[in-house]
Amino acid sequence: MRLEEAAKYAADLLHSLPKKSKVRVIGHVDADGIASASIVAISLARVGYRFHISIEKTRMDLIKDIEKEENDLIIFTDIGSGYLKEMKNLGCNVIVLDHHIANEEDIPSNVMYVNARLYGLDGSREACGASVAYAFAMALDEENVDLSQLAIAGMIGDKQEIAGYNKEIVEQGMGEGYVEEREEYILIGRSLKEMLENSLEPYFTDFFNAAPFLEKLGIEPQARFEELDEEKRKKLLSALTLKLIEQGCSDVEWKKTFYYGKNYGNLHDLASKLNACARLNEAGLGISLCLMDVQAMDKAEIVQEKYREEIRKEMKELERKEPYERKNFIYFYVDKASLAGVLAGLALKYLPKFNAGKPVFALSYNEMIDISARADEKMVKEGLNLGEAIKRAAEGVGGIGGGHPIAAGGKIPKEKEEEFLELLDKELEK
Repeated sequence: MRLEEAAKYAADLLHSLPKKSKVRVIGHVDADGIASASIVAISLARVGYRFHISIEKTRMDLIKDIEKEENDLIIFTDIGSGYLKEMKNLGCNVIVLDHHIANEEDIPSNVMYVNARLYGLDGSREACGASVAYAFAMALDEENVDLSQLAIAGMIGDKQEIAGYNKEIVEQGMGEGYVEEREEYILIGRSLKEMLENSLEPYFTDFFNAAPFLEKLGIEPQARFEELDEEKRKKLLSALTLKLIEQGCSDVEWKKTFYYGKNYGNLHDLASKLNACARLNEAGLGISLCLMDVQAMDKAEIVQEKYREEIRKEMKELERKEPYERKNFIYFYVDKASLAGVLAGLALKYLPKFNAGKPVFALSYNEMIDISARADEKMVKEGLNLGEAIKRAAEGVGGIGGGHPIAAGGKIPKEKEEEFLELLDKELEK
């Protein structure tokens, strides 16, 4: 069976309910989760169903809280695979639209489980939560092809490839005139000085003041990249490539394919805004952005810049600090759990101290210890699976965890930190 066929069964389940039914939509708290929940919400509204939408963090008591509600149908998007067994207590039919690894033996009779991984797709690369939500939307009505724009934002936010089902979505969106593909330099925007100092992808170390670096190259710091002639442009990119290689970054590209949506503009920027909204407790604003609320864009830009500034501040701190290291992983502590994942990813790729061929973990103290981890493609090709390692280690100390081979997270009791770290080290050695 193909993913689209499974999505059709889910759509048929929805259509079997009266239009007055109360449909609950729950998405995960990241760009992919907001995009996928929005896709479902828009498609529900278009066929005349009422819905209540919320964006939730992965937490141990999530299902217990939802049990208190009265719903006719609950649709989980980009979240739910870790709660399948508990869903039997929800008292209504459930649709789960997901792409994460799960134990398929735990699926109760009231749950329709539509996971990209069940249909021959790599849920880490070829189909994200928004991709599966798009399949559901298209099963409801093929006129929903415009929602390919939000699906692509979800792919970008989840750092997936344009391959497998993702590629089909892009091709459908382009074929219907809703999506455009452009090859552009990644260095665009304000003055070169400000751009290099504020850049996160790529992140440049020691650029507290980039003016001397530019002046040494004979380039005016206040110039814009697009103003440079070909000779100066090549000179700058060569120098920046060398700098990134010295930082331990082997994957350097200055031009890439950007996707633009007819209704949303730059979909990479949309994904960035959705991620910022998710991380700074502004998920409602992210939903409004997807629903094309005119006022949401200006507000989202403010949230986006605040989030980027917080990341820059923490990255500069990580440049100064020595990380902690175990036999099979490197880790550090961060105050804000919302920044943990992105900091782990940037540190792994761009900070020499973290470039030891090991996955990087970020730990944050809250009611429990929040854990976020990142690896790279080479580690995954050599057999590393962060999602499975964290799941087993976290559950071994009474916590929860999971995710993808290259990116994962979890929560553990504070008093179990050392036991978890030891278990994790053993799991990563397997």
